Amino acid sequence: MSGQDNSGREPVNARIFPVPPVVAGLFIAAGLALNYFVPLLHPAPAPLESRIAGGVIAACAFIIVILAWRTMRRLGTTYHPGGNATALVRSGIYTRTRNPMYLGLTLFTVGLGIGTANPWLVLLAPLLLLYLQERVVKREEAYLTARFGAEYEAYRRRVRRWF
Repeated sequence: MSGQDNSGREPVNARIFPVPPVVAGLFIAAGLALNYFVPLLHPAPAPLESRIAGGVIAACAFIIVILAWRTMRRLGTTYHPGGNATALVRSGIYTRTRNPMYLGLTLFTVGLGIGTANPWLVLLAPLLLLYLQERVVKREEAYLTARFGAEYEAYRRRVRRWF
């Protein structure tokens, strides 16, 4: 895998700003603010079942992100959005989803919403996923196609974007 584009030069990944964890944080902050100013449910502590379910979902999201990060580290490629990839990651969690870190951020938002009985966070999670897909993932996919060509296209055909 040479990583060169058709012109013989290394393709450059599009700069991603703000970075996805910051965007997820902004969505979470918006959900918290909306829940405070425009509550959809009568303010009450989350039931124990909700706290447990939300905690499990958030923990699973954290594990997904850590597995993805470790796989990228092991292969020596960047995990920074907009960074230049030195390897095409196709092992570990990347055999199940092409975007485990972004999926993890979204699932964490859902888990936090369920665990805190904040329906705004659950409602905003699909918008976060849509934002990540349109503003980050599609740019990264274009870069990876230019960088790795047919190898990346074959990977895209085998592994779904999200699930």
